[in-house]
Amino acid sequence: MHWVDVRQFSYTYPGEERPALKEINLSLEMGEFVVITGKSGSGKSTFGKALAGFLFQDEVPQFSGEIVVNDTDMTQLALYDVSDRVGYVQQNPEDQFCTLTVLDEIAFGLENQCMPPEEIEQQIDDALRIVNGLELKYRELSTLSGGEKQKIAIASMLALSPDVLILDEPTSNLDPVATKHILDTLYQIRLDQRLTVIIIEHKLAQLMPFKPKLFEIEAGELHFMDNANSSHRSKNSAPVINSPSQQSQKQTRQPIVQLSKVNVNRGGKHILHDIDLCLKPGEFVALMGANGSGKTTLLETIMGFHKSASGSAKAFVEKISDTPITALVNQIGYIFQNPDHQLFTQSVSEEAVLTLKNLKRYTEEKLTLARDLLTQMGLLEKIDAHPQRLSYGEKRRLNLIAAMLHDPQLLLIDELLIGQDMKNAHTWMMLLKEYTQIGNTVLLINHHAALTQTYCDRVIFLEDGKVIVDQPTSQAFATLSLQGYAPFLPTFQWEPAHA
Repeated sequence: MHWVDVRQFSYTYPGEERPALKEINLSLEMGEFVVITGKSGSGKSTFGKALAGFLFQDEVPQFSGEIVVNDTDMTQLALYDVSDRVGYVQQNPEDQFCTLTVLDEIAFGLENQCMPPEEIEQQIDDALRIVNGLELKYRELSTLSGGEKQKIAIASMLALSPDVLILDEPTSNLDPVATKHILDTLYQIRLDQRLTVIIIEHKLAQLMPFKPKLFEIEAGELHFMDNANSSHRSKNSAPVINSPSQQSQKQTRQPIVQLSKVNVNRGGKHILHDIDLCLKPGEFVALMGANGSGKTTLLETIMGFHKSASGSAKAFVEKISDTPITALVNQIGYIFQNPDHQLFTQSVSEEAVLTLKNLKRYTEEKLTLARDLLTQMGLLEKIDAHPQRLSYGEKRRLNLIAAMLHDPQLLLIDELLIGQDMKNAHTWMMLLKEYTQIGNTVLLINHHAALTQTYCDRVIFLEDGKVIVDQPTSQAFATLSLQGYAPFLPTFQWEPAHA
């Protein structure tokens, strides 16, 4: 008997006619390191949830076949018993949080296993040490950055010591240094404890050095991939972007955002320090930096969500603190890090035009444009679906369409590429590049250095709430290289720590 055995497994979501997974067969041994890749919306997360026993809690779940983990039939297991066998780190860490603090979150599962308090304390420290997160132990979850939340989600599952650990895009919110640490540590745990690790991921370049067993899901069907022939799938082939006249135009235009010596405090903590920032029309700017460096707070400050403690912050000549957010939204489109935070309607079609209607800019011409963008983003066939039925990556694409249809002069985007395969990622980045080439501005938080190098005009790099680099892209990466930030460079070569 194999450690993990999937036999002729198919699954159809309630209310759907087409199966999300089709006759999947998979056999894994204890201690294997597995990667499952595939296009956005292909069924990867659904398969992860099936392996974890999440899909069989309906009164009459529509499935056939078997999923067995360590001699346990996961299709018949009560949800409260699932974590004894499989730990599942969801794509959106907030979806699995049950408490309000880091300490309580990691303790939650252990307490449900009736573990003695002194052992719980040790397990918490061990799990936080694995993800490099001991300094987060006494924080409230609501104060964490997206990457820090991802660390805690991983730690909470590791603390339970499952037979199999499934991680759905575990590094999507992590900076490159944290990503390398997590992957190195997971691989070492797999070697030391014979833990079976299954990673669902689009970005293969950082995983190939670990020589995983590699599978691809395509339209709900699972196929084995030969590692030797898979390298082309992780490369970032992209068109060369040239707009020589654009840069000279930018230099002569007045800034649309001007921050001078801006300081921002949150929860009694000093987050941003003496920020100087100028954004001009037509710029495509990448905002980079480690998790917790202040990137999201900077975007939120520009959007008016936080008032600066000192300094000057202006958008479109007006003081941001004096301008209602309802007025700023006419000129600024904002995409949150978590796509669920801005989905409000009952269908994809309604969601796409919601902002247009709220701003009274809805026209037949805009409706046609919305359908064109939905087609370009691969969402037209789901136009009548509820937004919450979309995959994580599809939700992100819908967020973008809804945010840009009213033609804001500035787009502020927090981690756009989460849940996107590389084809979709290039489609998005090209769309945003074209958006800036007609005079609009994009400020994008992005950890993907190769895409930044290809598409962005400029890089702003934060460390501990301070701007340490603000230069044209090629110069910025050269400066970061000299300052020792190799993992943030597009040329960085991943090497496992165990090698």
